[in-house]
Amino acid sequence: MTPSRQTTSIAPDSVGGLDPRAMCLEILDENRIMSIGTVRSDGWPHVTQVNYLRLDHALYFVVSRDSQKFANIDRDPRVSIALGGSQTPRGLSIAARAMEVRDGERIKQLNRAMQARSKSTAFAPHPSSPLVAIMEARPEIISLVDYTKPPGARRLMRVIEDWRLEPVTT
Repeated sequence: MTPSRQTTSIAPDSVGGLDPRAMCLEILDENRIMSIGTVRSDGWPHVTQVNYLRLDHALYFVVSRDSQKFANIDRDPRVSIALGGSQTPRGLSIAARAMEVRDGERIKQLNRAMQARSKSTAFAPHPSSPLVAIMEARPEIISLVDYTKPPGARRLMRVIEDWRLEPVTT
């Protein structure tokens, strides 16, 4: 019988020397692809990967308007997001609400940011249809997992509007 891996809670003030907010933002900024789970009309989960951009307090991604993902989010805005682990053994699991960005000026700003990102990194939006939508996901709950130092640590936090994080007790 192999011993199980223990996971400890992270102290409220730091994770590996960084405060939890700084570590969450660092993980979001060092990754470019996230898995996003939506709820299909039959109740089953639907998970796909998308490129994303973190700007301000939200994550943005592009989808085709005729995609299952768009229909699922339109029907139920609750999404689950997972990312990380590509550079270090740490990551985020996020509960968020997603919605289509409809403000023309905001869309222009996001298009400029996405184009600038695509020239400097692996960010390359490529939906299958010319009819695309820019989606915004606003995190509400974040689970931060850090296995950079054994035995590993995790922290469950609620996101306050300005990216302040408060611990969630379980």
